[in-house]
Amino acid sequence: MLVSDLMSTPVHAAKPGDTVSHARNLMLRHKISRVLVVDEGRARGIITKKDIGFRLRKNDPDWRYRKMDSAPLSQVMSTDLVSLSPDSSIRDALLLLVSHEISGAPVIDQGMVLGILTRTDILRSHLVAQLDIPVHEIMHEPAMVTPEHSPVHVVDLMKKGAGAVIVVDDGGAVGIITESDLAFYVDNPENAGSGTAAGMMRPIIPSLPETARTREAVAVMLETACQSVIISGGNGIKGIITRDDIIREVVQ
Repeated sequence: MLVSDLMSTPVHAAKPGDTVSHARNLMLRHKISRVLVVDEGRARGIITKKDIGFRLRKNDPDWRYRKMDSAPLSQVMSTDLVSLSPDSSIRDALLLLVSHEISGAPVIDQGMVLGILTRTDILRSHLVAQLDIPVHEIMHEPAMVTPEHSPVHVVDLMKKGAGAVIVVDDGGAVGIITESDLAFYVDNPENAGSGTAAGMMRPIIPSLPETARTREAVAVMLETACQSVIISGGNGIKGIITRDDIIREVVQ
């Protein structure tokens, strides 16, 4: 299977002079995690949900007022662009994404952008379909916060490597915060949870029992368009398994 067989099209792009707010709106409208920045027909950079969420941390203590929304993409985009060839194998593409620690890359041929390949696209590949092991073998301990923790604290946890943060109250999970929730978070003073983890979390948490296998976790991720699944047992939360855990296992 080649990159051209799995890549997503069309590629939603913006210009260097467009604002961060414009890129966020493209992500929301098209349910995507990244926007390619193109100038004169050439890819100049890329901005992702993670870029937006993490860069907002630099505006502390005004993080939640989103002052950077009016900044041009040329100031915040990643310019060290890694690209893929449409004729590359999925395994080679996967190794490239993992080695560069990125979640997606444009597919370019002779300077033309043909599509984009993401780790979520790779979840649909035969390489991942062949993986069928108990989830407890690759799950890990989740990062957890209380509903009262600040969004800045959540950003710090994700910068340290947490793919998702679980919000717990009285020992039980009440919500989950992902990169999407960071990037699209808008503080609303009318909400009881304004300025806290409770104000930005999603209450719907995909979960599986500790007896589940990786193929079931992949099916849940694809069905719910999520990147993390909580693993639960008789005594509550046992761990979490992410899309990246699955992909790293395939690469080994």
